[in-house]
Amino acid sequence: MAKLKREFSSGGIVVKLRGSKLTILLIKDPYGRWTWPKGRVDKGERPLETARREIREETGLKSIRLVSKIGRVNYFYRRKKGLIYKTVHFYLFEFKGKEALSIQKEEIDDAGWFSEKQALAKLGYKGAKIFLKKSVTAFREKRRETRA
Repeated sequence: MAKLKREFSSGGIVVKLRGSKLTILLIKDPYGRWTWPKGRVDKGERPLETARREIREETGLKSIRLVSKIGRVNYFYRRKKGLIYKTVHFYLFEFKGKEALSIQKEEIDDAGWFSEKQALAKLGYKGAKIFLKKSVTAFREKRRETRA
């Protein structure tokens, strides 16, 4: 019987304010699905470091500030060599810079900033909408706290 393989990935949900309107960064992955930047945790790397690296590599954005950890998801999937148990960590970041998106063409097909409504309609993975809603709520709560 084959041994169960483990994988760990990490990603970032990036938001920015355009005036008073919140926009969300989405990327279109090689499978044609809209999601957020994420990737495999390298040996010796922490999940938060991975999320920052993946955002930078896939979109070119460097001016991001951690808002909070959003959570993680665990699931099984099958690859040629057997069953894999994967954990993906998600972090919420705010983009505070002026740099333009610079897409890593080898890994993603497109990227853009979308309203919350547009992002919810575009997301292509099961469970992603829950993380987006949780992120928007967390961002708004943090903003209220800093204003008080």
